[in-house]
Amino acid sequence: MKKIVFIVTFVLVFFISVFSVSALRLGLEFGNPTAVIIIRPEPFDIKVGYYLASVFNQGGGDYIHVSVDYRIVDSYKLIDFLHIFLGLGAYVQIYMDSEDFHLGARIPVGIQAFLLKNTFEVFLEIVPTVDFLPGIAFGGFQGYLGFTVKI
Repeated sequence: MKKIVFIVTFVLVFFISVFSVSALRLGLEFGNPTAVIIIRPEPFDIKVGYYLASVFNQGGGDYIHVSVDYRIVDSYKLIDFLHIFLGLGAYVQIYMDSEDFHLGARIPVGIQAFLLKNTFEVFLEIVPTVDFLPGIAFGGFQGYLGFTVKI
């Protein structure tokens, strides 16, 4: 148990020190995939999540989702605390019940509200995707409702 705590602490300290030159936000988002952890060293979004097929009553099985996005437009102010963002990124989905995996591109677009002097962010994100593996095709949409906290 002590080794696990040490390793987790080391990884967190490493990520915080590596990305200390920019603002760092941590958070959660829920949608499709089901639940995702966010690490956001601005202007990047690093996301790791899990998709439960049974929640959406769809076939294909459960998978682990990992994505990395670069925010081309980051926190463009519309009014007071309301902002928009636009990004470009890549994702991989590793299926748990088979050897399948998907690799593709994504274009996250969203609206965000910054509260408590920009410490707390609430956002809604819609992400059209294109699959490259196992074949080139429109991958559908990923979508999230989430929040982050500035560290």
